[in-house]
Amino acid sequence: MTLIEVLVAMAVLGVGLFAAAGLQVRALQATESALRSTQATYLAHGVLEQARAGETLPNQDSGQ
Repeated sequence: MTLIEVLVAMAVLGVGLFAAAGLQVRALQATESALRSTQATYLAHGVLEQARAGETLPNQDSGQ
């Protein structure tokens, strides 16, 4: 291989690795977003169950 071929191969490899790193960052962001959404869903489910059971919700006075 000539020096030019090696440099072109390294450039192509660098671009590919850079793209893969970008995809990894996007995947981590999507995972964090899904985790927050799941936590919010569980929290809302718990609050609804408390309301159905007639329990007083946290930080809520009796209103009297």
